[in-house]
Parts: sequence; structure tokens; C-alpha cells
Amino acid sequence: MAVSMTGYGRGEADLEGISFLVEVRSVNHRYRDIFFRIPRELLILEEKMRQLISQKITRGRLEVFVTIRESGDRGKKVEVDLHLAQGYYKALEELKNSFNLSDKITLKQISSFPDVLNIQKEEALSYWPVMEKALLEALKNLISMRQQEGENLKKDLNGRLEQIEMLLKEIQGKAPLVVDFYRQKLLDRLAQMLPKQEIDENRLLMECTLFAERSSINEEVVRLASHLGAFRKAINGGGTVGRKMDFLVQELYREINTIGSKANDYQIARLVVEVKSELEKIREQVQNIE
Repeated sequence: MAVSMTGYGRGEADLEGISFLVEVRSVNHRYRDIFFRIPRELLILEEKMRQLISQKITRGRLEVFVTIRESGDRGKKVEVDLHLAQGYYKALEELKNSFNLSDKITLKQISSFPDVLNIQKEEALSYWPVMEKALLEALKNLISMRQQEGENLKKDLNGRLEQIEMLLKEIQGKAPLVVDFYRQKLLDRLAQMLPKQEIDENRLLMECTLFAERSSINEEVVRLASHLGAFRKAINGGGTVGRKMDFLVQELYREINTIGSKANDYQIARLVVEVKSELEKIREQVQNIE
């Protein structure tokens, strides 16, 4: 199953008057990149969250938002960093003396500085089971949305592959006519330059044969069909296939460009442009597949 890298998931869990809300948003990215927006007192849980997400998601840029909602009276175990508080106090004293200020240094000022007051690590760690529950629910919803979006991409890509295969059949049907057209064009040109009896049929045949060899697209058509088959298999299969599909699109471009350079025919050139247009749309869609 093709899975999109775009999605959103939300999960919520409660613990003794505290509600944990976890939201996860993902967009396409070459690798897996995880960014957290979580309350400072829960930073100790970030690595656990990262490991859990990495088990579920292979590729994409993910933003994780955690919100804590408290209700009722629930005492938190707060620890004071006295050494850090003393450092802030001395720094404020130094500023006062340097600028001859008369302002008093208050408890509110010192306690507002980062890391002076912290939730005890043991208490933050005790939140993990409920945080894990909320995160798992968010990831479940995210993955479900990514899979649904992947199904939509799969339908679109299969339709474009069918269109390319139809265009390829048209190209195959017109390719033999190119040699006949070249032979007639060569005959007309020679007829203008030489009497009919002086035209060397063997030489004409040789020229047409050489032209046919130079303009033959049989090998490119075979490789195109092979790549299209591999692409369809990747779409309808499972696993992380985005990078493989991106590679196959590059190979399809290579073969169709070669056909275009060999064509020497306006109608085939027009069909090649249509194929490349479909490939460009496929390339854009593939960028969003995990």
C-alpha cells in the first residue's frame, strides 16, 4: 500500500486531574525529521516520544504538539535550584550596582528565570504511561489519514500509468511509418536531382536500413514497459516505496527523452511531450509518498 507523508493525528488521555493532548502533523520530507513543541517540564520525555514515533513512521517531517490541561487541585512536586537562583541574584545585584539602580530584587523576578523552579524529574517520568497512551492514539489517527491519502494517490497514479501506456502504444504504432516516410522523402529528393534510371536501389535500401537502425526505439520501449510494470508493482505493493518510485520516474524520463531524440517525426514528438507531461505530474505526486 502506498502511504502519503501528509497527515494529522490527535490523541488525548487523562491522569488524576491532568489532561494530556498530543497533536502530530506530518508533511513530505526526504528523511524522517521530528520537531517537538512541548511544555518545558516534559522535556525529559522527549526522547521516549521520539523513539516511539520512529517505530511507527519511516519518512516525513513531523511536528509534535503537547498541551497540558489541569483541573482541580493537584499538588506538583517542585524542586528549587538554589545554586542557580543565587547566580541570578548576584547577576542582578551586579547590574544594580553598575547602573546605580534603587530597585529591589524580588522573589518573583528570581523565580521567573529559567530552571529556577522545576517539576521533579521523577514526577515528570510518572506522566509517561498516560503520555504514551495519548501519543499512540495520535499516531494511530495520523497513520490512518496517511493511508487514506495514499489510497487517493494510488488511484491517481494508476490512472496516469494507464494514460502513458496508451500513448506508448500510439508511439509504437507510428514508429514503423517513420522509415517509410523517410524512404519516400529520400526518393522524392533524388528524383529531383537524378534521372529515375540513375537511382541506385541498393544504395537507397542501405540508407533506409541505416536510418531504421538509428531511429529504432524498440529497446527504449521495452525498458519503458519494464519500468512501468515495476512502478505499478511498487504502488500496489507495501512498504516504503517513495524513493524507489522516484528512481523509476527518473528512468522513465531517460527512456522517453531518448525516444524523443530518435523520433524524427512530429506526431511521435507530440506524443512524447504528452508522456513527459504525465511523468511530471507523477513526479510531483511521488514526492509525497513514504
